[in-house]
This record gives sequence, structure tokens and C-alpha cells, in this order.
Amino acid sequence: MARIGPLIWFWSLIILPFTAILTFITTLIVCINVPNNAPKGEKYPQISQLGTGEAYYYFVGGFTLLAPQFLIITIGRLQFLFQSQYLIHRAIVFVVHSLALLACIFMLLMAAFSIESYVTIHLTGAFGMFGLISLYCFFQTMLVLYLFIQRSNAPQHSNVIWPIWFFICSLILIAAFAYWLISKEGIPEYIAAASPFLYLLGFVPQFWMQARAKKRDSLLPEIMRYNSETDV
Repeated sequence: MARIGPLIWFWSLIILPFTAILTFITTLIVCINVPNNAPKGEKYPQISQLGTGEAYYYFVGGFTLLAPQFLIITIGRLQFLFQSQYLIHRAIVFVVHSLALLACIFMLLMAAFSIESYVTIHLTGAFGMFGLISLYCFFQTMLVLYLFIQRSNAPQHSNVIWPIWFFICSLILIAAFAYWLISKEGIPEYIAAASPFLYLLGFVPQFWMQARAKKRDSLLPEIMRYNSETDV
């Protein structure tokens, strides 16, 4: 049982980025197809307006399911960086990933307080969530780029694909978020909202590698015992 727990943890981490995407898309689709009470004459964020009227409880439920998934994925990433490198102090890595924890709190704040009744609180949650996620992606990308530059001392971070992936996703997220703040248009809002999920997909290969390594470690005692029995 002691060996099964870590296996479940690491294999769950592989699945969670995909379930997070599915949760987000499902929440939006359901809320779009349910009547809402979006405030008239005000140009509020389109996603926020989806969580009003009859769609409120679906909106709350979807983001309540999404927040812990995002948090667990971030914890998995934090664990990987703690175990795979020694160049960046753990305190710095922890502070960067604490931004994601704060983003989850703002996400729940945004979901719980509907924009039709609590405009200020909802917008604080929405903009706080987007801002913190943007900061997290930016600083996490800086960590990845630094480790890639120092890859001779951090061999698990030697693949050039992932720094490029994280950089592009961060650039799209920050650019879309900034343009949305200026223009208040819907398309950049949805691009900004979707970009973090593309960013999280970059964690999947690392989670896969950890799960494979943990599976080998769990099978090693059985192989050694089998070999010792056959030798006898």
C-alpha cells in the first residue's frame, strides 16, 4: 500500500491537466446554454456574465472543481522542481508557486460572488486571478529558462522544447490579458482564459517521467526478490 500511494499521485498528475481543460470547457458550454441575468448597459467580462441568473450554480460548481485541480498540478510541479534541481533555492521556487495558490483563492472568490450582486468583489477575484496566473506563468518560465541555460548542472531540464512552450504560452497569456484590459473585447478574454491550460500541458511530460520512474522503483523489490528466490 505504501508503494501504491505515490503511484496514484504521479499518475493522477498526468491526467489532471486534461481534466482541468475539460472542466473549464464544460463549465463555459453549460453556462452559455443556461439563461443568465447579465447586467444591462455595462461592459463586464463576458465569462463573468455567464455566471449570473440560472447559470450561477453551474458557474460556481465548475470553478470550484477547477481550483483544486489547478492547485494539485501546481503542487506536483513544485515537487518536481524540488527534486530535479539544486541551482535555484527552494524558497524562491516556493514563492513563485505560491502565486498559483493565491490565484486559486481569487478564482473561488470570483466564482462565489456573482457579478450581478457583488460587482466589486467579483471583479477583484477575476482580475486578481488573471493577474496572479500571469505572474506565475512568467516567473515559472524564467525558472525554466534559467535551468535550461544551466542544463549541464540540471540534466532533467535540458529539453529545449519546454522552455519554448512555456515562453510562447506566457507571451500569449500576458498579451491577451493586457489587450483585454484595454479593449474589453471578448476574444482576447477567452484567449487569456485558455492560455494557462495550454501552459499546464507542458507539465505532462515531467509528470509522465516521474510516474515511470516511480513504477520502476515499485517493481524493483519484486524483481530482486524473484531473482533471489531463483538463485536459491
